[in-house]
Amino acid sequence: MSNRRKNYFINRKFQAGFIIKFCILVIMGTAISGGVVYWMSRSTVTSTFENSRLVIKSTADFILPSVLLSGAFVVIAVGIAAIAITLFTSHRIAGPLYRIEKDLEELSRGNLNVHFNLRKNDEIKVLADTLNDLAGLFKRNILHARKAISELEAALNANNIDLAKDKLRELNGIVGRFKT
Repeated sequence: MSNRRKNYFINRKFQAGFIIKFCILVIMGTAISGGVVYWMSRSTVTSTFENSRLVIKSTADFILPSVLLSGAFVVIAVGIAAIAITLFTSHRIAGPLYRIEKDLEELSRGNLNVHFNLRKNDEIKVLADTLNDLAGLFKRNILHARKAISELEAALNANNIDLAKDKLRELNGIVGRFKT
């Protein structure tokens, strides 16, 4: 468990937007649900005793306070749950992306020894594995090119033109693998 991230707000802007959108969805769902119940009950009547008097109202007007109160309760309860769930879910997305971003910055500085290390259950583990393969390919090609350059220099110093031409072809083959 040494790879466990402690900071759940890795990319605050992304995570806040994710949470706000989810909460808006909860509020809209609650409002639509309450509106449907209110609309469906508007053509019925309900009779009750209030303050020792018989009161007859449309069912919609009678249940409106209950619908509003239960809607507010649902928005608060589900909103809190939604915030917690989206925070942890977005953390599972933003955390690995943050880690990959930092490793890519290191790779862009020329460090081919970088290893994209994510937990095995992270959502984008396949991307990290592919980036590791890519970094390994670059490293192998550069090591191969360095060896060929060293051998080319030795061939040129020894005036061995045939070997120098072979090493130059080898270098062209290495560079030719990359499309620009």
